[in-house]
Amino acid sequence: MKNSIKKIFKYLIFILLISNLYSFEIVTKSKISEVVVYPDSALITRVASIELKTGDYQVIFPDIIPEIDENSLRVSASGDAKVKLFSVELKKEYLEEVPSEKIKQLKNEIQKLEDEIVRQQNLKTILSEEKNFLNSIILFSKEQIPKDLVTKMPTTKDLDEILKFLDVKLKENYSQVMDCELKIRELTNKVDVLKRELSEISTPQKKLKRSILVNLEVLKPGNLNLNVSYLVRGASWQPLYDARANFEKSEVELVSYGVVRQTTGEDWEDVEITLSTAKTAIPGRMPEVSSWFLRPYQPPIIKEERPVPMLAPGAGAPLQIKHAVVEYKGTAVVYKIPRKATIKSDGSEHKLPISSQILNAKFEYSAYPRASNYAYLRSRVTNAKDLQLLAGRVNIFLEGDFVGTSTIDNVAPSEEFDLYLGIDENVKVKKECLEKKVDDVLIGGISSPTRKTTFKYKITIENYKNKKIKMNLFESMPVSENERIKVKISNVSLQPTEKDSADKKGVWLWVLELEPKQKQQIFYTFSVEHPRDMQVEGL
Repeated sequence: MKNSIKKIFKYLIFILLISNLYSFEIVTKSKISEVVVYPDSALITRVASIELKTGDYQVIFPDIIPEIDENSLRVSASGDAKVKLFSVELKKEYLEEVPSEKIKQLKNEIQKLEDEIVRQQNLKTILSEEKNFLNSIILFSKEQIPKDLVTKMPTTKDLDEILKFLDVKLKENYSQVMDCELKIRELTNKVDVLKRELSEISTPQKKLKRSILVNLEVLKPGNLNLNVSYLVRGASWQPLYDARANFEKSEVELVSYGVVRQTTGEDWEDVEITLSTAKTAIPGRMPEVSSWFLRPYQPPIIKEERPVPMLAPGAGAPLQIKHAVVEYKGTAVVYKIPRKATIKSDGSEHKLPISSQILNAKFEYSAYPRASNYAYLRSRVTNAKDLQLLAGRVNIFLEGDFVGTSTIDNVAPSEEFDLYLGIDENVKVKKECLEKKVDDVLIGGISSPTRKTTFKYKITIENYKNKKIKMNLFESMPVSENERIKVKISNVSLQPTEKDSADKKGVWLWVLELEPKQKQQIFYTFSVEHPRDMQVEGL
């Protein structure tokens, strides 16, 4: 009896030991709950809710579609259950797949389309013969009608009916030929797409199946929300703005959006979206510190170039690839989108609202007629104290009408900046050369050693708006950088407000105020004198 009890006790201990060596596997259903979108990638968070008893578990998140960065895998847990997390890993399995039914379906579809192409080509041939017949009628008419005019005059009704018949038939023929060509083109494109798809699946393929495995121990049973996150490529976002100017209220409504695109292979259905400017491709480790040595310059040794044998793709040393220069400024900015969104994996644009603010604006115009005969509306505004604006495109609306696009640079919170609102056709700017005179001949027809060129210009600004405007008119006057080139400016009808404006040599600025329907004209003359045999750049 005692021996039997001992055997049973040992057996129970053995069962308990064996059970502790193995984890229970749970294949769970999960959904994407949150996405952080970066300029070149996205951090996906999946959540699964499961009820667990005490013990060791391996929770499997199956059917992970996109290629993910294994180093980015993270796991967290919350809920009633108390757990100890051990590890998270990515499992890849290759499954043989021969889609025979799909191949048969594609071949049938291709055959139907090719039959329809042949039918359309035959119809086009018939239409071509019909057009030849109509052309023969026209040719016959041109030859026969003059002969009939000798013996009898065809009635107006007969001529009219012939012309109407030919006109209607030729138009119908042309329209039908065009329809055939369009259908043939459309059908051919469909056949090409199906043939590419057939080529991809015609041979036995290995389908990659991805799963995320989470190993954990449940110390206290209960409900558990398990979150796994991973980084994927194929997603991006960029800022976009709508600027709506209201002249009557002297304000601009500036609405900020994040334009998100993604082709990760899976749709983001009703998820929380966060937009971040962080650059995930920047390594987290600082570059190694090295010494900076100064040595006498030695010109590089130029070796004789020899023909390099062609290598098959992937053979030999790796190719040296030139990369674009990337500029990073400041720290990352994060925008939390207030409402959940759905982003399809088709590359389409999705505008997600970030913020909206009403900015008090001082409207004024700027013009630089040397480069453009347009007046540009500008507003001086101040950004909100708690909002960072990123560089991006601005859609401009004046009095409710879309008038074009502009751009803004990075703007810090509470920073004052210029918001350009495009051109205004009701303010006209025009620059004209009234006279150009070249003087390089002395008395008696003897060529002078120097050449003097004189220009006379007129700038006209007209205000066709029904209110007073302020205009900042910029003009570049020539500046000599060589003592043998002499510049003289004269006959300026209105002296500028500033010379060398914004510390730029030769840039003159007139600050003008124009009443409704007022016109302002500015005249000036300048001459450039230089050696006759010298070619002057910029003249």
